[in-house]
Amino acid sequence: MLYAPTGAGKTHISSKIIADCLSKNRRILFLVHRTKLIEQTISTLVKSYGVKLEQIGVIAPNYKSDYKCPVQISMVQTIQNRQYPEDIGLLIVDEAHTTAYFSVFEKLLNHYSGGIWTQSKCFVLGLSASPWRTKKREGFCRFFQAMVRAPYPEELIKQGHLCSARHFGWGGLIDYSKLDVGAAGDFTQNSLEVVCNSEYNKVIIDKFLELCPTRKTIAFCAGVKQSIDLAEQFNSAGIKASVVTGETPEFVRKDIYNQFKRGDIQVISSVSVLCEGFDETSCNAAIIARPTKSRALLVQMCGRALRLHSDKQDAYLLDFGDNFKRLGLPVSKFPTPLCPTFKKAEEMPVKECPNCSAILPIFAMICPDCGHLFVKEEEEDTPDTLPEFGEIFSKEQQEQISYLRGQLLRAYKAERDIGRVTWLFTERYNFLPPQHWYLDAIFRRGRNVHPTVRKTDEQALLRFFKKTKPTANSGWLGEQFRREFGKGYYDFDAINWKDVLGVPEHSNYSYKDVTDLYRQKIVQASPEDASLLNFCLEEALKILNSSVY
Repeated sequence: MLYAPTGAGKTHISSKIIADCLSKNRRILFLVHRTKLIEQTISTLVKSYGVKLEQIGVIAPNYKSDYKCPVQISMVQTIQNRQYPEDIGLLIVDEAHTTAYFSVFEKLLNHYSGGIWTQSKCFVLGLSASPWRTKKREGFCRFFQAMVRAPYPEELIKQGHLCSARHFGWGGLIDYSKLDVGAAGDFTQNSLEVVCNSEYNKVIIDKFLELCPTRKTIAFCAGVKQSIDLAEQFNSAGIKASVVTGETPEFVRKDIYNQFKRGDIQVISSVSVLCEGFDETSCNAAIIARPTKSRALLVQMCGRALRLHSDKQDAYLLDFGDNFKRLGLPVSKFPTPLCPTFKKAEEMPVKECPNCSAILPIFAMICPDCGHLFVKEEEEDTPDTLPEFGEIFSKEQQEQISYLRGQLLRAYKAERDIGRVTWLFTERYNFLPPQHWYLDAIFRRGRNVHPTVRKTDEQALLRFFKKTKPTANSGWLGEQFRREFGKGYYDFDAINWKDVLGVPEHSNYSYKDVTDLYRQKIVQASPEDASLLNFCLEEALKILNSSVY
């Protein structure tokens, strides 16, 4: 089995293997379950690997089958009702995490091996970008003997084969008491439709408009009803959106895809059909508008936004179902075992009876040995607020971000050159830190900063640069300000502290004059205005202490 995530070149890998097999006079059967992959594979074989068109036969609707061809590309859904090609030396199965559990796959294994798989003269290769099953007792070791791994997504990002991902997640939006788990191991369709309702979609719209209102986006929904409602809400918000479901006719689907490619449609609201095989590289955001217990499904959904494109630098992955928390970030290095793994049962937490020292379960209210009654302790009140929707980072990113921001803050406090911090980071991690990692690293005000506080911080940073980089030009200063405070235009003229404190221009003033004026103003000042007054007082006292006035 070959694990090759999005961006690893799965089609090229399989095509190269097919071409090599042909050179050894082996016949090949390539199983797919999407019509789009038929033409994609034929094109790659012919254009990139020198396979002749007359060597390729197709077993699928609307194709004329030719079983004499040494390469047979077949739809899984079609071959189960057709004759099997004979003398196959290599059986390749695409999307093996799903296809391997189709009954026809086992029938093919039996057919080409005579019933003893391990002694078969036919080699079998399973391809998957997400080799995980949702059912904990299901694995792939019953079909495959070994796992070969291409680079993991985070490695492909570093190598420049995928764009970088920014993860945003929500906690507390889903009422899990209303969700049921079905026989397949994932949440049932009926229970998903209860929680993924119109109110849920409204939160998605609000956060999308706040975070990335101009991004070309695919939204993955739990059901048709939710998908239609989400598209309607997008359109009402002035964002052109269309719906694609399993029932959408092929010609309509292609038209929507073309509109999405051209930019006439900004959002496609989807149910399942875009999880695999949809590769519009200009898509730079994915909305996970449902919870799932399937890591394979989560990885497939997020992968749609990670393809490289000349017009995008990164992809926004917006999770509204706690999936990143439950399953991990989709670009992480997940274990890919062939066989199912089971967690060891956790040890029961215990406590000691204060009366007889017996060890008993922590939830026991009465000691079974001596009858001691445990008094229930008062629980601390917790604030009745939902966690905030925000960006989520991997452990590796958290370590990198902590290093960068810590170095910036230390350099500022020590009045050292903060430009050196970027160089130190690059030397340590071999890449330039993204611009948004610098944001609020020095002043750490959080969101919704009051304009007066922001103005004070800007002046403090300007004062810092005048001391550490006295010859810096406005272009360099603008870049540093945008890193700390975000995008915008910045005026690098210093605040006139005399105006703020009310000191008359061209007048002599003493320490007492300045402090008296400050004391008069600080009494009525808001906390925000006080920050500006304090800054100006510091400026005045520096001048007074140097006796230059």
